[in-house]
Amino acid sequence: MKHQRKAWLCLSLLAPAAAMAQTTLGGSNVVFYGKVDLAIDMTNFSSTPTRGASSSRNLSNDISYWGLRGSEDLGGDMRAYFKLESGFAADTGSSTGTNSQLFDRESYVGLGGKWGSIQLGSQWTPSLYLQARSDPFSRQGNGSGIIMTQQSPSNPRGFVGSVTQPNAIQYNSPLFGGVTAHVLYGLSERVDAPRTVGSMTDIGLNYLNGPLFIGASYEDQIMATTPAGGALSNRTLALGGSYDFKFIKLFGYAMKNTITGSSHDVKAYYAGFNLPIDQSTIKATYSGRKMDNGGNASFFALGYYYDLSKRTTLYTSFAHLNNGSATNFGLWPGLKTYSPPPIAGGAGLPVAGQSVNNLEFGIRHTF
Repeated sequence: MKHQRKAWLCLSLLAPAAAMAQTTLGGSNVVFYGKVDLAIDMTNFSSTPTRGASSSRNLSNDISYWGLRGSEDLGGDMRAYFKLESGFAADTGSSTGTNSQLFDRESYVGLGGKWGSIQLGSQWTPSLYLQARSDPFSRQGNGSGIIMTQQSPSNPRGFVGSVTQPNAIQYNSPLFGGVTAHVLYGLSERVDAPRTVGSMTDIGLNYLNGPLFIGASYEDQIMATTPAGGALSNRTLALGGSYDFKFIKLFGYAMKNTITGSSHDVKAYYAGFNLPIDQSTIKATYSGRKMDNGGNASFFALGYYYDLSKRTTLYTSFAHLNNGSATNFGLWPGLKTYSPPPIAGGAGLPVAGQSVNNLEFGIRHTF
């Protein structure tokens, strides 16, 4: 029944949204938008002493979503605005939200002026935006930077911005000489001790001047200890940037993650480029990850993207991931191959030390 109510709610929202897309209603500008992205994924796993070689073929969803956004001019250089965005798996038609979560990607309302803007609701963090702008694959496809820097929730170490931060307050500064600052605080809303568990502080500082972009971020997420009863700090410091030479655009990103009480820090990085050729773009990236206790891994990806129009793109990409003896990371977006674990009837691939090759052919359409 929950899924039926959710489906009817989606339909009731989509119908009026489609009718008022790109229209102005009583001084309010409301836009209906989205993206559908699907790829045929062919994945191969190497053999290890404990597991034989294997392969899989899947139709994989790669960040499909729809949303509503709008703004109202309040006069005196003031504006009110909102954003509601919902992810879905285009291969099955199911929502990517959990339980009754309809807008799992972002849902916030804001007020802006010459002084900047303030947003209230469920939001992406400044750290995530820095990573996306510094990633040659823009956090999409089998070359996505999240592979070595995130790997959440199965591996919470590293960049933790895999989901929106609920109950968040964010301030975005106006532009000062190419510099903007962003400060987000997510409330835990816990009553029982430790009351700080679930809260997050995230700060971003970005500089944009023509072809040059440079950014830094600091993220501190308070997590529960195991066994429960205590709190620990999961801190990530990151630097990223890009430079557009017109004939080629270069990207780079590096992060360091530390958890309170742990002597094993995580360091990860990636670097790559976009090479535009008429309606095509060649994308390449190399990424590495190192943990003080030996949890090392690396991967590279090479992709070709062809724009049929401003809204429709065909693409193909190959990626190779080399897992160290203590890591078992997988390649996005072929998550069907990696879950559920064996206890739930899945293959549980890859196992530690197993390398992964992935070739994908996809279609991306925005509206």
